[in-house]
Amino acid sequence: MKKTALLTALLVGALAVSPAFAKTRIFLSMAKTNDKFIGILKNSVEAEAVKDSNIELIVADAKNDEATQVKQVKDAIADKVDAVIILTVNTGSAKSVAELTSKAGTPLIYLNRRPPIERFNGKVAIVSSNDLVAGRLQMRLVADKIGNAGNVAILRGEDGHPAATERTQGVKEILASKPNITLVEEATGNWDRAQGEALVTQWLQGGKPINAVLANNDEMALGAIDALKKAGKKPGEVYVAGVDGTADALVAINSGYLTLSLLQNARAQGAQSLADAKKFIGKEYAELYDWVPYELIIPSNVQQYAGQ
Repeated sequence: MKKTALLTALLVGALAVSPAFAKTRIFLSMAKTNDKFIGILKNSVEAEAVKDSNIELIVADAKNDEATQVKQVKDAIADKVDAVIILTVNTGSAKSVAELTSKAGTPLIYLNRRPPIERFNGKVAIVSSNDLVAGRLQMRLVADKIGNAGNVAILRGEDGHPAATERTQGVKEILASKPNITLVEEATGNWDRAQGEALVTQWLQGGKPINAVLANNDEMALGAIDALKKAGKKPGEVYVAGVDGTADALVAINSGYLTLSLLQNARAQGAQSLADAKKFIGKEYAELYDWVPYELIIPSNVQQYAGQ
């Protein structure tokens, strides 16, 4: 009887201290959640976490406020989370969180938005897609469509946003090698469909011929298409390129109005960010820049992206 009681006590004690029964706690800090693309990122991380019963995922929405995001991460670190995954509000929060996690020795994974930081201390991974490549690919394909001659316009995303900066830079790098293509209009549409429509309407009314519009995202590209339709333009009369591979963009590609989109695979980014967090927690190595490639969507392959 004493022997049985002793064995029971030892087993209970082992269960109490065994790390196998302790949840791995990962903190997911989202800049905001009231955005279609960002919602896919969040849902993807959550879906991957559900697959692992050993993970407890704690999600916070910073409401696009830098101070709120930094405080949320600071509190999570104080609460001894095992890793932080963050979609940053801005440069300020990216730098502050890097300092906080480095000091605490907490692994940090930047999701989607790359931080403007050259050197990192501690365990850091950046899961993103190369926006320079997106811009270059857009312009190469559009240049081919217009016979390497004509007028183009650029709809930029939010000024100061790394993706907007690099996608635009990629477009202009290719433009620099195309002497017969002229950039006649350029402005920020802040990722917004209505703003994209208003800008393209204004440009069309200005009288300058435009052969193509290169937008930093699909929403602005769709706004451009709305403007073109109202101006009586037919599908393919003005080539339009977007980025993100949204459901609405796929419909526009099928209609002939959207020439191409580039899928920034939010589901793959979300899944990889959780995988990298688990690598660090398990004392494994994760790449600093863990690129998720862009995927080109054009009429010939658009059907395979339906329902994604």
